[in-house]
Amino acid sequence: MMKKLKRRAAAFLLLLILPLSLFAQGAVTGDPKSDSMPRFSLAIRYAPAVPRIAAARAVFLASVPSDSPAPKVLSFGSWSRDFLKDAGEIWSFPLHIRTRDIVPIAGLAVLTGVLIANDEAIRRDMLDYQMKHAWVKAISPVITEMGSFGAFGTAAAFLFYGLIAKDDKSVETAVLASSAMLQSGILVTFLKGIFGRQRPFWDNGNDRWSGPVGFFSRFGAGQLGRYDSFPGGHSITAWSLATVIAMQYHESVWVPILAYTTATGVALSRVTEGKHWLSDCLVGSVLGYVIGRMVVLNHHSRY
Repeated sequence: MMKKLKRRAAAFLLLLILPLSLFAQGAVTGDPKSDSMPRFSLAIRYAPAVPRIAAARAVFLASVPSDSPAPKVLSFGSWSRDFLKDAGEIWSFPLHIRTRDIVPIAGLAVLTGVLIANDEAIRRDMLDYQMKHAWVKAISPVITEMGSFGAFGTAAAFLFYGLIAKDDKSVETAVLASSAMLQSGILVTFLKGIFGRQRPFWDNGNDRWSGPVGFFSRFGAGQLGRYDSFPGGHSITAWSLATVIAMQYHESVWVPILAYTTATGVALSRVTEGKHWLSDCLVGSVLGYVIGRMVVLNHHSRY
């Protein structure tokens, strides 16, 4: 019992340390002209100052004659170019790791390791909690869809409303959310193939890792989805969407709260639904948050 309590205390402590280290890195400022680091980083220090953006935009608009048409920001051509640029930052990130990235990466790695060591016990406890609480059993299968069809349906709803109401911000949010979710989907599929972790609903909940060999065995009879547990796909999708919406509508305190609460619910539901280990959901959530943030910041810096 004492050993189990120590493990949980360590996991809880690391859970507190990781976000603190992320936001501590965010307090660092640098000259954008001399800082060549990519925006894709767990060291969250790239949020451009809102007054600076507003001032720059005001200067730009003042320089444009009143009878000149506004620049067309969103088009298929601009979206595809931006998508490729963002993908380049994501996939080249390992080549651009800097000292300031080490603390959050190490924190995430340690926390993930602690969770992996306790994933089987955590899964049993969460399933037991679900069985004892009817509201969890009722909500879990519903909210989990917000990491799949519900997420893309939400992006489509923003697009539909934006087109009908001529709301450019809503259309922009739909495009950015779709871009972030697509980037996340490509990355998570690659990582699933690398790690080949067995899902918890196989082999009586025993945690197994088989690498690429196990992942590609999915094409065998009855093996579909067996070795593609890590990281969590629904979690990365939900957090990509939530981050874009939260950043686009940050002026309302309730939008980020609702967005991130829903994304957290999706991640937890993947465990209560028996589809993922908690460590899968943690890593998927962090990656989804970072990618969503990168897509939004890159878009606003370009336009």
